[in-house]
Amino acid sequence: MKKVFITITTVLLLYSFMRELNLVNVLLMLGGLGTIYGIYRTPARYIEAMKYPLIILSFLITILFFVCPKVPLAYPAQVAIVFLSFYSVIFYIMNMEDKQKEFFKEITALSILFFSSSFNLFMTGKLLLIISFALALMLVLFILERTRMIPFIAGYTLIAGILVWRHGGNILGSGLTGIGSVEKYILLASSFAFLVTSFIMFMKKNTAAKILPFFGFLYIAMDILMVLGVKLSTGLLYQPVIFLVLASPLIGVMLKTEGRRS
Repeated sequence: MKKVFITITTVLLLYSFMRELNLVNVLLMLGGLGTIYGIYRTPARYIEAMKYPLIILSFLITILFFVCPKVPLAYPAQVAIVFLSFYSVIFYIMNMEDKQKEFFKEITALSILFFSSSFNLFMTGKLLLIISFALALMLVLFILERTRMIPFIAGYTLIAGILVWRHGGNILGSGLTGIGSVEKYILLASSFAFLVTSFIMFMKKNTAAKILPFFGFLYIAMDILMVLGVKLSTGLLYQPVIFLVLASPLIGVMLKTEGRRS
């Protein structure tokens, strides 16, 4: 029954982000559903083992930008960079509970990852995406009782906002256009349903597999709030392809957890 609920909610969430059911959007939605099924069928140990490859790839991209700051990037490459930038941090947080380290080591590693991800987003012109992500990260750190790390992330986020402003970026916009009231309600209801479901799963048993969807959907909900409520000038609602790439693994992991697949 829970799998049926997750599947229906997934379709509604994808529709609310895509909004127009043209051929391209339908193909994107089918691709997202295919990715979700592929993640669901993948053994959990392989997913958890992606931590170090994702972090290493994110660092390599940072090095590439330092060596070749004007390297041309097609849109698919930008989407991949956003994926690596966010998931490298998420996977580190996933495994932070399993390996209890000293505060200095944890904040140093997290700071390096956060700076690397922010720099990669800055070089692709999508640094403003870090604001919603950072707010979700601070909430997760609070829940995981890592409150001493929160001021550091808040300071880094403030620096990111200043960089966006100094480079002529508009942090606040006029609001998202092209979304009707029905789509807005579907968007809010489906994202909230995923957030509540992932939170319940996380609270029942704090494991790495359950931190991933909770953190991810907390970020998505925070992004929707910032765009619709605060009128952030950019976010996942402006980037449906990036949303699809980020959200599909989260839903696949939720289905895997519910199905107790290994």
